[in-house]
Amino acid sequence: MTDSIATMVADGKTFRRRLPLKFSFASVPVVAWLFLIVFLPNLLLIGTSFLRSSAGVILFEPSLVNYARIWNSAGFWALLWRTLSFSFIACVFATIIAYPLAFYVGRVVGRNKALLTMLVVIPLWISLLMRIFAWRVILGQSGVLNAALVSSGILDAPSEAFLYSPTAVVIVFAYISVPFIFISTMGAFEKIPRDLFEASEDSGATAFQTFVHLVWPLTRRNLAIGFSLAFLVTVGDFVTPAMIGGIDGTTLGVVVSTQFGFANNWPYGAAVAVALMLSVALLLGVILALCPARGVMVGGESDQTAPSAATRFGRGLGAAGFVAAIAYLYAPLAIIVLFSFNSANLQVFPLQGLTLHWYHELLQDQSLIEAARRSVVVAACVVSVSVVVGTAFALIVHYARLKGARFYEMAFALPIATPGVVLGIEMVLGTELFGISSGITRIVVGQMSFVMPVTLLLLLVRLRRIDPSLMEASLDLGANRWQSFAHVLFPMIRGTILASAFLGLTLSADDVMVTLFLSGGSPTLPIWVFNQMRFGFTPSVNAVFSLLLVACLLAAAVASWRNASKRARVPN
Repeated sequence: MTDSIATMVADGKTFRRRLPLKFSFASVPVVAWLFLIVFLPNLLLIGTSFLRSSAGVILFEPSLVNYARIWNSAGFWALLWRTLSFSFIACVFATIIAYPLAFYVGRVVGRNKALLTMLVVIPLWISLLMRIFAWRVILGQSGVLNAALVSSGILDAPSEAFLYSPTAVVIVFAYISVPFIFISTMGAFEKIPRDLFEASEDSGATAFQTFVHLVWPLTRRNLAIGFSLAFLVTVGDFVTPAMIGGIDGTTLGVVVSTQFGFANNWPYGAAVAVALMLSVALLLGVILALCPARGVMVGGESDQTAPSAATRFGRGLGAAGFVAAIAYLYAPLAIIVLFSFNSANLQVFPLQGLTLHWYHELLQDQSLIEAARRSVVVAACVVSVSVVVGTAFALIVHYARLKGARFYEMAFALPIATPGVVLGIEMVLGTELFGISSGITRIVVGQMSFVMPVTLLLLLVRLRRIDPSLMEASLDLGANRWQSFAHVLFPMIRGTILASAFLGLTLSADDVMVTLFLSGGSPTLPIWVFNQMRFGFTPSVNAVFSLLLVACLLAAAVASWRNASKRARVPN
């Protein structure tokens, strides 16, 4: 997304020079949002890290005691190394899966490319907790993996080595990372002109030489961006290590959440969060510096199939790899659905019988119903405000003559690039400063910090692809700015607004890492499920996850059907 915005800045500048739009105070709401939602929480986090805590009470005595404690703590450095290495190794494994998968979908597949892409992306829409819980069922002592190994005679008895271990954390982190790396990299493969492959083949280059000198230089920047995004998602994830890591799988995210929770030592937790952010920024800076962009592929051909070097065997191998990757992404989810119909309380094979009891139990659980209602209210508020504010800010940044527009974009993207556990802490500090109590209001404010920037950045990319002469023509014909927006611009960006709203709805409904710090005694549905998984599991959780999976698949199917219908109505 960042590279896409950067490559289209020139068009935006041309539009602003030619379009007579200038707002006297256009930057005021933008600056106010950035200060209140982005800069102030970060300043509070940094400021809190220099205070001290005694018996759970914060003492306003500035000092370096927390950073001295970190510097002299061998345990901190061990946890930092473990945290960074878990995420890095997981992203490497995810790259091994996602990179060839992106090549197959982006260059080899001719038909049904959109469908195959959606199959890889859909797991992102599925609840993070569902995916984590599915791996608990697979890796547990009475889980699917142990059952298969024992029944095949490989093991004499179930092993305890799979779950609650560093290996389990890396496996789940890699599983979470695959869609992020795939999405970012596939776009780069699609933009490589077919002529370059043909020229390389005509020059006598081998497939390996073509990859080293052509494919890798043109895709490594997108790979680095996807790798970085996946790394940010996993390095700030304290839910996965807490649920499946055990003691040996503890990361700094768990430490930070504990310091702001049971330990009640906010200054030290803030210092650990700052140290984590600096370490992550340094590592990602090195990764991006090692993968510079070599040229930019603009546009693409209608026929982007692979060159003749893609033999029938190669296509078959790619298809087999795609099927294996899809099985890897969906098998854990299918297991959860299967267990939702199991009549036994234990999550073990073989199934004891089929029943709808757990679905019926959901209808009688008032705490679940209240949590689901609260999630709907929060999501509706977050999406409504984020879409309106994000659209307005995108128009201001794109059309108004703001100095430092690039800085504004980077500042808005900061919450997205902040590890989840750190962002949650920042929102706690910000809402505490303004006296916003735990509950729906605090959750809405916290979730808007990362949902609204998504809307804004998506709209900026779309606005910079629109021919500026269309708005100019509307204004020249006598329409005012509002009429030009309503009848010319809005129809062209409406699809992006709807897509960002759907994405925002998904992010809001599935958020755990930020909401957990803000909900207090008013849990949303993901927090309710998280508490069930920690303090008293019942098989009804399987039913909850299964219903969420069906809802996501139906939404994806409807969206795919609508897009197919629109394409069918467009004349060739």
